[in-house]
Amino acid sequence: YQRRVREAAVKSPSGQDSTMAELSIDLSAMSVAEMSITSNSVFEPPPQETPASKIPFNRSLMLSQSVPSFSKLMTQCNKVESLLKLVEHESSIKKIGEGTFGEVFMGEKVVYKIIPVGGDTIINEVEQTTYENAFQEIVVSRQLSDLASDKVENGKAFCQLIDVVYCRGSYPSSLLKAWDEFSKPENERPDILPEDQQYVVLLSHYSGIQLEEFCSNHNLSPDETHSILRQICCSLAAAEQKYQFEHRDLHWGNVLIMPTNVTTVEFTQAGKSYIFRSHGILATIIDFTFSRIESDGCLNFVDLEQEEWLFQGGAKADRQMQVYRDMRGACRKNWAKFSPRTNVLWIVYLLDKMLIGKRSLKLRKLRSLLSSAKSATDALAIAFRSL
Repeated sequence: YQRRVREAAVKSPSGQDSTMAELSIDLSAMSVAEMSITSNSVFEPPPQETPASKIPFNRSLMLSQSVPSFSKLMTQCNKVESLLKLVEHESSIKKIGEGTFGEVFMGEKVVYKIIPVGGDTIINEVEQTTYENAFQEIVVSRQLSDLASDKVENGKAFCQLIDVVYCRGSYPSSLLKAWDEFSKPENERPDILPEDQQYVVLLSHYSGIQLEEFCSNHNLSPDETHSILRQICCSLAAAEQKYQFEHRDLHWGNVLIMPTNVTTVEFTQAGKSYIFRSHGILATIIDFTFSRIESDGCLNFVDLEQEEWLFQGGAKADRQMQVYRDMRGACRKNWAKFSPRTNVLWIVYLLDKMLIGKRSLKLRKLRSLLSSAKSATDALAIAFRSL
């Protein structure tokens, strides 16, 4: 499912904080050869009072008005190495997905989301991801990944982040070969990127295939549909309570589905445990490009009003485009405001997608009840009262 939406621009501040000045590394002056650091090398910032790699989430965000975007991005990257070094140990690798802003590959044990950043080369008809927006996606991903182990607000359906790596260099031949073998790519072949291209690579566990693809190959039963819905509601509700979180782009390309032998799943919301049957399916929520999250008074969000075209797509062509307009109405064009109703809009959208071609009266009644919910927390209570 190829989502063609452009990243909303976030203007980066020009000021610089003295405690972080050392991180203004001029990597543009480095050759590709100099970036060929061994895969075991760890990014070591210059000595300073608080090493950048140890700055907690809220501290990084508090610095957002005084630290250059590249320096902020580097606080979230655990390693620096060439793209070739990062994947050369993989005996086999294949492309499993793509988006407007990057490519997704699977190795033997991990998934690589490779995002070109900070360059001037136009690819896939859009500008590359900015340092600022890459920083925001990483910090959101880290926070949501941590919810898997939270004992009060447990959101284990969020993608689990393993590592974040800053890379530079040519696209490796092994990845280009995997790209060529991918069925019906819509993106441009990444060999158009320059030899000194910069990338941010997010490493995560493999979590299955997109819900859209799964539904096209598998006739979801009512029990499976309800399990997926409950898993998504549990995680969104936990993130709402913990971080005043809104996903804002939860179409069925951003939900992954993987078969499992685990018979039951357990979530925690407001300290209360929810245990229910998995019905052989685990759901995972991905892609936080447009998400809103708040922690310790520090806010990350993307102002979607800067992309007016996003709200002009035809609803008849795809229900997804109508959800963007409905979100706009829910937040009254104030994207900084916490408007949990947006999460409900996506929950109902996902249920609509899973109900295509089905006549389940119980699920359609559930859909009617969910449509009046004001938050994912409300939707969670409704999902557990039904069926």
